[in-house]
Amino acid sequence: MPSSVLIFGSRLHSDKWEKIKSDRGDLYERITFCADPIVPNAGTPEGTAYVDLDRGEFFTPEFMRQLIQAFDKLKIIGVSEKSDEQKTLQAAKMGVSEILSEKAYLDRIGTLIKPPQKSAEVEPAEAVSFNKYDISSIIGKSPQIAVIKKMISHLKDVDYPNAIIFGETGTGKDLLAKVLHYSGVRKENHFIEVNCSAIPDELFESELFGHKKGAFTDAKSDKTGLFEFANEGTIFLDEIGNLTPSSQAKLLKILESRRLRPLGAVEDRDVNVRVLAATNINLDDAVAAGGFREDLLFRLNLIAIHLPPLRDRAEDIRELAVANFKYYSTLYHKELEPIPESVFDILARHRWPGNVRELRNVIERTVLLATSLKIRPEQIRDAIQNGRVTARERRSITLEIPENGLTLEEIERKITGEILNMVEWNKTEAARILGISRARLRRIIDGNELRKDRRILKKGGTK
Repeated sequence: MPSSVLIFGSRLHSDKWEKIKSDRGDLYERITFCADPIVPNAGTPEGTAYVDLDRGEFFTPEFMRQLIQAFDKLKIIGVSEKSDEQKTLQAAKMGVSEILSEKAYLDRIGTLIKPPQKSAEVEPAEAVSFNKYDISSIIGKSPQIAVIKKMISHLKDVDYPNAIIFGETGTGKDLLAKVLHYSGVRKENHFIEVNCSAIPDELFESELFGHKKGAFTDAKSDKTGLFEFANEGTIFLDEIGNLTPSSQAKLLKILESRRLRPLGAVEDRDVNVRVLAATNINLDDAVAAGGFREDLLFRLNLIAIHLPPLRDRAEDIRELAVANFKYYSTLYHKELEPIPESVFDILARHRWPGNVRELRNVIERTVLLATSLKIRPEQIRDAIQNGRVTARERRSITLEIPENGLTLEEIERKITGEILNMVEWNKTEAARILGISRARLRRIIDGNELRKDRRILKKGGTK
């Protein structure tokens, strides 16, 4: 019988397993011990993995990613005697749903001796869905979300080449991209995420298409580009609206020909990559302003999905809040009472300029700082007030004009610096507000040494 329980780490091999082996041989056949970070072939679509997080070879994103991808549905339980808040958050990002002490782990595996019944090993917690990229990861029943879920269902068996996701910051474009990949025909292959704003224009070609040894001064060896690495899979180009015209042209050529040539190479290579793009800007306006290529937009716009802001699907706030509340209560080991109606009223009245991301952060902050079993309305108000987005909502800048006046260059410097501080040095957001490219913003920052004026933000304000 194939394994459905995996144990990673020799420290977790307890004497209790010998009793399981002798008393419940049928159950023992479902258990696989792994002393090294090598994921065995999954014999079942669902499973539970216990991982020793105190061993560095297991506590890596690469190992956790391989582990998750080996199953359709997997609950990862960490075991650690050195767990703190930072390690818990890091583990959660890797897909770990809970962390047990060694004693709690021994108690948990002891329950396997009992006859099969509903337990943590066979009934995944509701919070686990946050770590899975199936259609249930998209929370909500509003008409807009229902349309998106229906589209995902229609596309799951279609090998389409390109798609683009539109939506404000914080609406969940990256999650939607993962759901499109892992629910589709390419789910067994690589999903590569690229933040277009983080790649300088001069490195764009090398990073995405690769290079040969000696192609430029620092090319000490051959490098496989991200497009080639994602071959037969999906590459997700986030913030594509911030690509420079030069990078747009290079990307368009790949999309049209499905062939690439690494820097320094003499021959083209075929690539079969699905390209998912995402942006928080209006690309039609960018095309009209000359900042984005119309032909590239046409190529990407084969399938367009518009994620609505949270304020336009207020009926989903309750479900999102409850799901995040359960998840963070489990993550931080808090046994809290359900969210009271008075809290839902506050959540429903807030405008959520930071969208789902802001709501998630507010719920996490509330759970983390909870000192009693019951969540009080003032705790939610404080979490919203002290949130990061509050600083961004303040779109006012005071500019002091000396008696001798200011030059245009000085005004540019001051305004740019104030906006950068207002958005906590999110360069993409600052460039959007200023109506300039990230490349130009970078030149303004470097030319005026603005990093020297970078402020340390305090709660409730921009200074």
